[in-house]
Parts: sequence; C-alpha cells; structure tokens
Amino acid sequence: MRKLTQFNEAIKANKINVKENAVNYLSVEDLKKYLKVANNFLSDETKDIINYLIVNNKDYISELSTDNEENALAGFYNAGEPKKENLKELWKKIETVYKSGRILEIPVLQTKEEFDSIIDYKVPADKVILDLDSEAGKTDIIKRYEPLVHKIVRQFYGKSTLEYDDLKSAANMGLIYAMKGYGKRSDKTKAEDKKIMQYTFGQYAAQIIHHWILGEIRTTAHTVRVPISAQNAEKKETGKISKNKSISGDKKVGINNSDDGNKTVFDFIDAQEYADTDLDKQDLDKLWKEIYDAIIDKFGQKVFDIWCSFYGVNDYKQLQNKELASKYNVSNSSITYYCMKVNNFIQNDKTVFAKLKDVYELTKECLNDMDRHTRDENDEYCLNSSAQIYD
Repeated sequence: MRKLTQFNEAIKANKINVKENAVNYLSVEDLKKYLKVANNFLSDETKDIINYLIVNNKDYISELSTDNEENALAGFYNAGEPKKENLKELWKKIETVYKSGRILEIPVLQTKEEFDSIIDYKVPADKVILDLDSEAGKTDIIKRYEPLVHKIVRQFYGKSTLEYDDLKSAANMGLIYAMKGYGKRSDKTKAEDKKIMQYTFGQYAAQIIHHWILGEIRTTAHTVRVPISAQNAEKKETGKISKNKSISGDKKVGINNSDDGNKTVFDFIDAQEYADTDLDKQDLDKLWKEIYDAIIDKFGQKVFDIWCSFYGVNDYKQLQNKELASKYNVSNSSITYYCMKVNNFIQNDKTVFAKLKDVYELTKECLNDMDRHTRDENDEYCLNSSAQIYD
C-alpha cells in the first residue's frame, strides 16, 4: 500500500500519487459490492464519488483520462479544477477526501490485491486506507486519534489513584498496540470473523485503549480507601486508628480455616472488570443527590416529592396528575405548576443545570457501554427522565 511519506510528498505538490498497478477501472457490480462491504469506513464524499463511477461506468475512463496519467481519476484531479460544471463537484469531493488523508477510500486508486482483500473480508478497509506500518504513518495516527485518547482518559480520570498523565500514557500504549493488532484475522468462526472485519480502526482502538487503562489501574493503582466506619470500628476495638488509611487491594483479608481464607480485597469486589461502570454509577448517584438537595432547599420536601413522583426519579413510582393531586390533596393544576417551577429553577440555575447535563451525558455513556452488560429498565428510564427535564 502507499506509504504516508509518499502521500505527504504528493500533497506538497497538490497531486495524487498512486501506484502504477492501481485498478483504474471497476465494474458496476464490483463498485456496488465495495460500497456494501466498506460502508462503515467511507465518508459521504467517497460514496458520492463511487456513485458517480457507477452511473458513468461506461464513460468515466474516457471522460476523466489525461495523457499524463495512467490512472483516470488521479489524472483528472492532478490536472486541476475542471471548467465543466458537472465535473467541478466531483473534483471538489476528491479534493476533500485527499486532504483528509484517506484518499485510498476510493477503490479505483487501490491495487487489485488491496481491493480484493477488502471485498472478500480478508482485512478491514482501514487496514488498506490507513498507513499503520511505517513510522511516519504511526506518528500521523497518534496525532489523528489524540482526541479519542483524551476522551477516554477523561472517563477514567479521578476514579483511581492514577494521575491524568499516567492514564494518558497507558492510553497511548493501547493505541500503539491497536496499530499492531488491527486487521489480524482471529480464530473465531467465519461468521464472527466477518463481523470483526467491519470494525473501523477507531472502534477497535477505543476498545484496546479501555483495556490498557483498566489493566494499568489494576496493576498500578491497587489501593482501596478504608471507610470511616471501618476506622471508627478499629478505634473502638483497639483504642486507636492506624496511620495508614489505605490497604492494598491484593492483601489477603479472608478468615483463616474458612473458604475465604486466601481471598484478597479484590476477590470480595464483584465484577472487577467492570469497575469503570461501577464508578460511573457512583458519580450518577452523587450528581442526583446534589440536584435533589438543591430542589429541597428551594421548594421544600413536599414539592420535591411531587416532582420526583411526576417524573419517576429517585426511586419514586411515577404517578399521573390525578393520582398526585389526590395523594397530596392539591389541584391538578397545582401539580403542573409545581413541576414547572422546579424545571424552571433547574434550567435557570447554572450550577444545577450543569449537574443535570452531566447526569444526562454520563447516563448516555453508561448505556452506550452496555453491550457487555444487561440493561436495566430503570437505567433506560433514568436517561429518558433526565433528557425530558434537560430539554
């Protein structure tokens, strides 16, 4: 495949430089199959370019070819913006894809071997489109996916003893490992392997980065804070509290001569591999409590109870206006008025509104990561309720 350094040289000259054995022409059938197989990897501009090649399949070679280039599409772009109005839009779309560094999305610029490997599900399209092998290519990938690294690191920051730079270092190692492992065929069944070949590099890298960060937390940040209740119990029993207010997560805490005799702290923590989700739940509970406290301070317990029951939040059963009016001995219009007042307060108080926004975003993140968990109807409703109030 074309190396990034070669593309960079071409970009300086504002010309597409492709291999001499690029396919140049593809039939309608091959182009449609490529669109179907590589759909997840292609930009809208590339799809438009391919559709142009499909519609003009009999004529695009003769219409786009120049004397200076063997590849019709490359020659067409390298000749500069055309005068014909019907070709100007095509030229601009090629330029957009070219400047994004993903010019090999366009199949007629790939070699026959590269094209066949994609449509036969032997490699994912990004394995051909991106330069994951050369040093220059890897450097470009690290720069391009830096926003993804920071986004994932922010999800873990503050949820362990690791500093931001430590988490980012682990994330970068995950990204490098992703470049090495992406596109390798698995030992799965053919059907599963075909599904794996549909993962974009960004999707694959995000999973690997998550695994590396969690691994770093488990091996480097194995510290568990001792709760105040445990400290008080220790003081009551021994008359003092030990200076060290933390314990190793690997310390054996089981009772001797029992089934738990050799167990560590982490053996007593359920679903360690999903620790990030547990921490998200803690953050949600904390944010909701701060919102609830602000509402009670402003309107009192009765209005708070009505508001919670109306939306079905905070473990309150959702009730209709008539039910609420009967329960709290007020009119139907009063129920609507109370809820409107609370919602107005939330939307106009910057601090409270920011917390509700965080609830909404964090709930979405939790649910987006539910492929490996069982979704709870209460979690779904939490998202819907927060969205309704937030909107």
